[in-house]
Amino acid sequence: MQRIEHKIALAKYVYYEFGELLLNNLKDYLIKLDSAIESTWRCMRELGITDICRQCALETGSCCKRWIEDVYDETTLLVNLLLGVKLPEDRFKPDGCFFLGKGGCLLRARESICVTYLCDRILNTIGDKKMELYKLAGMELGLLSILKVKLKRFIDQRVPRSSQLRFWRYHHLR
Repeated sequence: MQRIEHKIALAKYVYYEFGELLLNNLKDYLIKLDSAIESTWRCMRELGITDICRQCALETGSCCKRWIEDVYDETTLLVNLLLGVKLPEDRFKPDGCFFLGKGGCLLRARESICVTYLCDRILNTIGDKKMELYKLAGMELGLLSILKVKLKRFIDQRVPRSSQLRFWRYHHLR
């Protein structure tokens, strides 16, 4: 399994080498995804989920543990770069996910577990409104999935795996 720093380096390498091309070719998908993400976040804020998650993550970190970052790959990280997210360079909490910051999650596009998992505390708070959230999250994750397939094809065609050494060099020279 690749370390998260390697995945970040790969995403940054592809972004800096091909970001403008990707932005031009995937503009419509990125706009739709960003809108869907905003709808999910808005719903989460209105239901109080973001406050519950942020408080829990900073106090106990029950969900945002270090292992969560392992579900992220370079394509989701690349989507975040294309959406204007600055990926962290250091870990905020030693036992926390690499993408956990002082205000909560630093990512805009997130993997399924981070979008759809609802603990008992949240479920008890939102009750029947979870279906509204799941509907929005499903749209977001569907668009992210389509975009990831396109990016994986792009990366496979233009970035040979034999050049992984360059990714490490890029990471260590930044």
